Amino acid sequence: MMNIPAIDSALAGFPSACLCRLTCSNLFHAALRRVMRIAAASLTLGAASAQVVWSGNPTADTFVTNGTLNGADANTNYGSLGAISVAGSASGNNGEYLALLKFDLAGAVAAFDTAYGAGNWTITSATLRLAGNFATQGAVPNNARFPAISSGMFEIDWFSDDSWTETGVTYNNFTAGTTASLGGFTYTPPGNNVQVTWSLGLVPALTSDIASAGAVSLRLAPTDTTLSYLFNSRSYNTAANYPLLSVTAVPEPSALLLAGIGSLILLTRRRAD
Repeated sequence: MMNIPAIDSALAGFPSACLCRLTCSNLFHAALRRVMRIAAASLTLGAASAQVVWSGNPTADTFVTNGTLNGADANTNYGSLGAISVAGSASGNNGEYLALLKFDLAGAVAAFDTAYGAGNWTITSATLRLAGNFATQGAVPNNARFPAISSGMFEIDWFSDDSWTETGVTYNNFTAGTTASLGGFTYTPPGNNVQVTWSLGLVPALTSDIASAGAVSLRLAPTDTTLSYLFNSRSYNTAANYPLLSVTAVPEPSALLLAGIGSLILLTRRRAD
């Protein structure tokens, strides 16, 4: 990388005739040196802080189901349980299970703004990490509420409605809301307490929601009937198994940096004439 003294030396070494061919003004020479000094400083800053990764656990998480195991499952709240299920309707008499996770992204935005300046950053990745203490094919959880573990397909969606609460939401009062798919995935039971990380699609709905520095809700839903995916919630007794959302951001290219690069290209082309 060219540092600031090197830029000054390089510009000072240009024949005056070349500089005059560009503008015939010493003001241009001084302005160009200033732009390139700022551009070099921007490059140095970018190299020193290439990316910032924020990670956080949910502020609320639960599941809802329309099953008939207890006769009124669709009106029952399960927010106090230490596990969350995503399961298809053929996984037993428990019905369909949908998982809900809510995260507070205020800390992420604060971290990115501190590193790069308010709004001067771009999100490059988002991941969701999950782990469960029942995660082998065919394993039967010790709570009859949950069906036996089974591989299958599911999707993770951004969910527009953040009004649901961990201790209040049920299958029947859960609103349809607006969703945007963050990807379809295949679940293969990895073994007990093994952390699995799912990469989320950076759709505009998700990135703009993150940038708003408020709540972000995710919904996990089965896309086949045989899936039974059980992972631990934030109420579980082992923090290492809590759901974890991670967001990575990098600085946006500086307008001054782009101007400096453009000036350097122009200068190089003119000098070659």
